[in-house]
Amino acid sequence: MERVTINLGSILSAAFIFYFVIKSAVKNGINESFLFTQKQRNEHECRELEEACKSIGEEVPEYIKEYYEKKKN
Repeated sequence: MERVTINLGSILSAAFIFYFVIKSAVKNGINESFLFTQKQRNEHECRELEEACKSIGEEVPEYIKEYYEKKKN
């Protein structure tokens, strides 16, 4: 029976390559896997804030409205 040996250098180089491949795949996968676009998330966040303010009987402060207007553009 023949033995197969794996070099420590081969293991380290494979680990190095896999580290960067997995790192970039996770980074790109997370960014692309969002169900909603950034614009849709901002609109939803703004709507939730308006509903929360209405539920406590307050108006949304002007500086927060301006912040979300800037975020939309």
